[in-house]
Amino acid sequence: MTTRIFLRRGGAYSTARLSSLVRKTTTTARNLRPNEHLCRRCFYASVSTSSPSSKDDNDMNEKKKKPKQLSFHPLSFSGTKLCANMSMLSYWNCGQKGFLDAKIDETAAESNTKNLMEVEGKFGFEFVISNEPEMLRQKALSLCVIEEKEREMRTWLDFDDDGNDDDEGSSGSSSSSSNNNKPESRTLIVSLKEPNWVLVVFRGTTPNPQRGFFRESKINSRAGQVVWKDCPYENIEAKVHAGYANAFGIVRERVERDVVERVKRKIRESEEEKEESKTMPPRIVVTGHSLGGAMATLCAARLGNSEEIKKLGAKVSLISFGQPRVGDANFKTLFEKKENANNNEDNYCMDGYLRIVNEQDVFARVPPKSGIWIPEDVLETSLSSSIDAKQWTYQYEHAGDCVWYRDDGRILFREEPKGVSLRTVNPISIALDHSKYAKLFDDEGTKKNFPRAVCFHPERTDPKTICINCPDPKNDFRRRETKSI
Repeated sequence: MTTRIFLRRGGAYSTARLSSLVRKTTTTARNLRPNEHLCRRCFYASVSTSSPSSKDDNDMNEKKKKPKQLSFHPLSFSGTKLCANMSMLSYWNCGQKGFLDAKIDETAAESNTKNLMEVEGKFGFEFVISNEPEMLRQKALSLCVIEEKEREMRTWLDFDDDGNDDDEGSSGSSSSSSNNNKPESRTLIVSLKEPNWVLVVFRGTTPNPQRGFFRESKINSRAGQVVWKDCPYENIEAKVHAGYANAFGIVRERVERDVVERVKRKIRESEEEKEESKTMPPRIVVTGHSLGGAMATLCAARLGNSEEIKKLGAKVSLISFGQPRVGDANFKTLFEKKENANNNEDNYCMDGYLRIVNEQDVFARVPPKSGIWIPEDVLETSLSSSIDAKQWTYQYEHAGDCVWYRDDGRILFREEPKGVSLRTVNPISIALDHSKYAKLFDDEGTKKNFPRAVCFHPERTDPKTICINCPDPKNDFRRRETKSI
């Protein structure tokens, strides 16, 4: 039985006819000029006699066909997922031609696609990161749009790679006196069109002897602290891990130079094109896994307190995965605007620092918070004399906001779990927990419980800005209110 709706003048319309009328009415209303005021009777009459012009139809179709641009905060779930995938992807050779091109013709170059993800040697743990590495590469590249020129002109610093697209090669000039030092680990710098980022990725330690295991193990083993000579403020005596400081110092000038050049270029191009969506300066996003997370922390500490970056109007965000401790309490203040004394906040341009830790990842708990580390050369030269242990003591503190995904399903926010699980004595469990970060963000539970980006903002002072999903105790009252509704 057809339901009829009787209008004011006695006319009757079926439900289907009325729905069609409403759709046409909405379309016509959008196309009316602001000075056209019609009474209800004339307006409905115009629906049956008028229709949008072909030009309007074309404009509407173009809007529908225009793809939605990727734009999200680095500390949001989407931003963190992109960083996780790129950090784990850096264990492969990102410097290869075509590696950052997601549009490789698989039918014409199937063998070439496989070679892109080929790993030298059989002792790496790339197979633990992903048993389908090509799928990982495609997934990482699907989360962003890399600028066309960057696919071939990206910066790739690699100890084992003698060639690069830049005139200085891939050695990475050092802030020290020697310019011939090669980078001790791998670093990728690439400019993204969507989202509007300059992305810096540091690779972690590989267990593959043929790809830098012994070299990178020496970096990690130098657990003693030294006064950081590259600290952005002369009045802050920050002490950092000796091995990380030396490894980052080799590539520091090259990384900072290339980042600044890309930021300036993106600003210049946006001004020339006058695109409203790109009027804001690009974000500088620094990320890394394991050893790469430690080097990313040193890099962000300088970029986030850089006078030049501040003048350009760019913001710096840091996301690390399974990152070890890097520095002491003074180093920690470089990421905390409120505690930066002596007007140092004038150059502060950090926009969040997030550490992601998966289950029982033991590498996030090293080096120990305190202890004594005596260099080998000191031991060799001081066997016959007493050693003053006070000068070799160290104190480490983590900085930034931490989201710790526990193996029991709980999520810890801004705190570390107490005690140690039996999983930490199982080398297989250690390898799985330490290399699972790309897979972690494929889980729907991770997305559901991930705190919003506003939770990690360094200027957040009001607990009300914390989202409902945030496990911070200050937000308990919001969860109680939600349950009572």
